[in-house]
Amino acid sequence: MDSLSDEDRSLVGIMLEHDEYHNQFEIADLLHDHNYDVESEVNPFLHVVFHQIIENQLESRDPIETFQFYNVMRKNKVSRHEVIHCIATIFSFLLHGVLTGTAEFDIEKYRSLLKRFKNKKPDKLMHALEKEFDID
Repeated sequence: MDSLSDEDRSLVGIMLEHDEYHNQFEIADLLHDHNYDVESEVNPFLHVVFHQIIENQLESRDPIETFQFYNVMRKNKVSRHEVIHCIATIFSFLLHGVLTGTAEFDIEKYRSLLKRFKNKKPDKLMHALEKEFDID
């Protein structure tokens, strides 16, 4: 790992934290054209990228609300890994419109959601986001 860039080393670290995806990482060359069903499958590669995005936001404290959300959740005894998943969940709701070409990323809404949901229990977050985005 010494020969890797800082970013690549970080990605490898994130991949190692996800034992459940090791098999998929091992056969990545065979999965290159697999379309993951968002209703029933997790794309492990996208999952790792989301982790990296959130890690970068935490490191740079940009937006600062990501860092504040993280700190409140950690004070509430939520594991570091689970907090990153919570932030990534919020992020993904806003990124959906970007990926489908129906909206631009709304940084102010992202900041607002991070502020509003920082005291939300992780198991209640998805329901709150579905309600926020009017998803049945």
